[in-house]
Amino acid sequence: MFLSKKNPENLILFLFFAGTFILLILLSPIYSPDTYSYLHVDVFRFPGYVLFIRGFQFVFGGFFDTAIVGFQLLLGFVSVFKLYKNCSSLLKLNTGYKVILFLVLVLPYFTPSYIANNLASEGISYPFYLLFISFVLDFLYRDQSHKIIHLSIAFILLNLTRGQFIILAPILAFLYIIKYKKGILRQRRYIKLFVIVLLPILTMTLDSSYRKIVHGFFITTPYSYVNSITLPLFVSQKEDRLDFENEDHRILFTKSYNTIDSLNLLSSKINGSYQEKYKVFHDNFPIICNQNIHVKGMAYYRNANENPHHGSVLTEKACKEMFPILIRNNFKEWLTLYFTGFLYGYKSIFIFLFILGVLIYSSWVSLKSFTLENSLLLLATLLIISNSLIIALASHTISRYLFYNYFFLVVIVVLILRKIKLKI
Repeated sequence: MFLSKKNPENLILFLFFAGTFILLILLSPIYSPDTYSYLHVDVFRFPGYVLFIRGFQFVFGGFFDTAIVGFQLLLGFVSVFKLYKNCSSLLKLNTGYKVILFLVLVLPYFTPSYIANNLASEGISYPFYLLFISFVLDFLYRDQSHKIIHLSIAFILLNLTRGQFIILAPILAFLYIIKYKKGILRQRRYIKLFVIVLLPILTMTLDSSYRKIVHGFFITTPYSYVNSITLPLFVSQKEDRLDFENEDHRILFTKSYNTIDSLNLLSSKINGSYQEKYKVFHDNFPIICNQNIHVKGMAYYRNANENPHHGSVLTEKACKEMFPILIRNNFKEWLTLYFTGFLYGYKSIFIFLFILGVLIYSSWVSLKSFTLENSLLLLATLLIISNSLIIALASHTISRYLFYNYFFLVVIVVLILRKIKLKI
């Protein structure tokens, strides 16, 4: 049984979860600007958490926020437990490694993140991510082909909550192909591959369908380019407006540029290294993006006779068309700051070089021999680096977007140390 005397580990985990639940449920739910945008069903929010929070509000009324915290804690504990047990048995971890892995997995539930107490998407996206990874481990390394259903559901729920993880499907497809190589056409494996490839398309269709039903527009979440244009705007020059053929785009850019120019929030206004420039961008991202081009765009395109969400949709479209022009005109400055931001998330160049070295090594050995150790190193490093690249492109590199993969650092260290030990 789960809590039998023959399995004291489960009893310890249960007591930890129970104590943590009591401790955290007594804390007040944390409201943020994101919380209210979900409650308002803003068009630029992914549907997953909108439906989640509004569903709890409908069922529990004024008690909904505490109910959400309780549910997010329970869902989180289930996902942590599942992935922890899966990794522990698959990698045959000793007690020391188990403790470290477990602590890293539960860390986001405590200060400063408190992801279960926060009424924000991380409260369910983190559990969905852990469940997805656990199902992937079963699918790839335990030959549990039926887990394709489980991981598909987890993928859809995850990406309808946070779209940054759409890259998971191509990575899984790549690993599945190199595992079986020519054998991918046997035993109907190609059907599973097709399902994996189809997942992003299905998810984006569901996202667009939700928005058509609720807001009247068949489009994916209109906030990707609003976020992504922030760095190109930061490195832009006033003369860039001349390259916009659309008069509305020229006006929107000029309004946004003049605002950040007056605040000295332009790369050209900052004397110092690229690290210092990026720090200014990083610390002032909401001012350049949310409080500037997004607000100005919605105000500029707002029309009382049209759908109230039309402004957000047109702002996203404008940013999408301005994005490549601003990058082209200021490519060197943008690229340098992009990679500066990318590295910022690693805190140290040495950590990045270590991850990159493991990626190169694991790619080479996995192509020759798809073993658990080789391919899991490849999976871990691909997920870490791809997520960092996406976040650096679309936003500023804060732990809120990166913490999902922290536990993989434990897995990487364990596998590397084992490989070193075998060589000695």
